[in-house]
Amino acid sequence: MKTFSNVHTHCIFCDGANTMEEMVQSAISEGLKVVGFSSHCPTNYSFDPCQVKDFEGYLATLETLKEQYKGQITILKGLELESKVYGEVRPTIDKRLDYTIGSAHFTRANGTYYSIDYSAEYLNDGIKAAGGLTNYINQYFLDYCDFAKTVDFDIIGHIDLYTKFNEKNPIIDINSTSYRDLVYPYIDELCSLDKVFEVNTGAISRGYRTTPYPSALILKRLLENKARITITSDSHKAGTLTCHFEETENMLKTIGFKEIVQLTDKGFVTTLL
Repeated sequence: MKTFSNVHTHCIFCDGANTMEEMVQSAISEGLKVVGFSSHCPTNYSFDPCQVKDFEGYLATLETLKEQYKGQITILKGLELESKVYGEVRPTIDKRLDYTIGSAHFTRANGTYYSIDYSAEYLNDGIKAAGGLTNYINQYFLDYCDFAKTVDFDIIGHIDLYTKFNEKNPIIDINSTSYRDLVYPYIDELCSLDKVFEVNTGAISRGYRTTPYPSALILKRLLENKARITITSDSHKAGTLTCHFEETENMLKTIGFKEIVQLTDKGFVTTLL
C-alpha cells in the first residue's frame, strides 16, 4: 500500500462511531503515518444531525492528541465544509485549521432541503423536486462549482455523491455518453481551479458500493485534465481507515494514473503509484 495519509476521518464529535483517540490508535495499527480529522462543519440546520457538536472541544482535543501521539503519527486539523450553511450562505474557513474538504450533502428545491446520501428514497425525492435527473445533476454541479470558486477549500469531496446508491438502486448509467456529456463540462471547470480531488472509499466500507467515488468515467477525465487526486476512506469507525486502499491504487494505475498526492504537515506531497 502506497497510501500513508488519510484526511477524511470522522469521530464522535460529528457522526462517527468512535472517539478521536480510538481513531488515532486505529490509524497507527493500520499503518498510516498521517491522519486528518474532518468533522462535518457547523451548519446550524435543525435537520442536520451530522454537524460537529462542539467545535471548540473538537479543536482542543485535536491539539491534545497531536502532542500525545507526536512521533507516532501526524495528526491534522481539518473540517468537511458544507456547500451552504444556515442562511443560504457559503461557509467560512477557520484559520486554525490545517485543511478543509468541500462537500455537498443536500440539494434545495422550492425552499425544501433534500439529502443526497441519507437514503435512496430521499435522493429520489430530491430528483423529483428538481424536475428530473438531468435537472438535478445540473443544479448540483452549478451550486458546487460556485462553492468551489468562492470558498478556498483544499479538497473536492466525493464529487458524484449522488451515485452512492446507484449499484443497488440504479438511476443512471454512469458509463453512458449522455452522462459523460452532462458532467464533463463541470469536471473541466472544477479542474481549472487546481484543487485536489478525493478518491473516496467510504461507501465501500458501509456496504453501498464496490468501487470508490468518483466513477471511472470521471476519473478518466481527471486524468486527461492532469488533476491531482488523493485517496481517502471517509472513515466513520475504527478499522476502516484504509478500506480498499490497495485495490483503489491498483484501479487508478489501470486507468492510467501514475501518482497521487497526500497531505502531510508540510502540505501535499506526491507519491508514485
